[in-house]
Amino acid sequence: MDDIRLRTLLAAVRLGSFSKAAAELHTTQSAVSQTMRRLEDELGCALLTRTHAGVALTDEGRALLPALLAADAALARVKEEAADLRRGQEPPIAIGAFSSISNTCLPRFLKGYQTAHPRVRYRIFIGTDILSEWLLAGKIDIALGDEMRLGNFGFTPLADDRYFAVVPRGSIPEEKSTLTQDELAHLPLLMAPRNALGEHLEAQADSQTIIDCDDDSTLLSMAAAGLGATAMPALSLKSLHPLPESVRILPLVPETKRVLGYATRKEIAPQMQAFGAYLKEVWG
Repeated sequence: MDDIRLRTLLAAVRLGSFSKAAAELHTTQSAVSQTMRRLEDELGCALLTRTHAGVALTDEGRALLPALLAADAALARVKEEAADLRRGQEPPIAIGAFSSISNTCLPRFLKGYQTAHPRVRYRIFIGTDILSEWLLAGKIDIALGDEMRLGNFGFTPLADDRYFAVVPRGSIPEEKSTLTQDELAHLPLLMAPRNALGEHLEAQADSQTIIDCDDDSTLLSMAAAGLGATAMPALSLKSLHPLPESVRILPLVPETKRVLGYATRKEIAPQMQAFGAYLKEVWG
């Protein structure tokens, strides 16, 4: 499969039209149609179907789309690294990280590593659940996140990150200095699947509002507005300073925590081995 066929398919899918794909790729609609027929012949199945609105993926096309996207990312990475080698440069380290990590300790880690390796360059990608997909697709070399999401890879644990209750002021007595998990569960609770809160609480919440996003600041803003209580890891809270005065941060009892670290694919280049060893030194 050559990259022209792949790029043409993905453009047609994204734009929903052969004519729009042709315009973007500076070719003709007939050429796009022919390229798609050759790709479908090569794979032995129909990928696209024509609709009244343009073109759409078939069932086979939807099933193959994740692999096709991974192939596109891998081909792009090969071209970038080949260009670096032609210029006499080492390929950049592609890092995927939680936003809480990228907003707090990652800049310090990178600055320290660059002091010892002045020629190193980085490509940084921010995400949560998507990190494992990026790692599998070869879009990133290393993922910095938690064991729950990255434990199926070569995960190296480096630090514990404790969860703290985040409650609107006035929702609990001012004299309380800790909050039990049972007490938190009896408050209107803001649940964030992306921060894996449900995996870390023993008690079932009486009332829940689900906030499905990667943005820790959104969750904090909801709590600050009095919509409910929640719990967030210490590193996330650190990345959001200064915290709103309308919330209180209390240790949860019993303590619960996520395990942070890094994951790589099984076979990694010497450059990545050195970077991983450095992370263990400064973070472990």
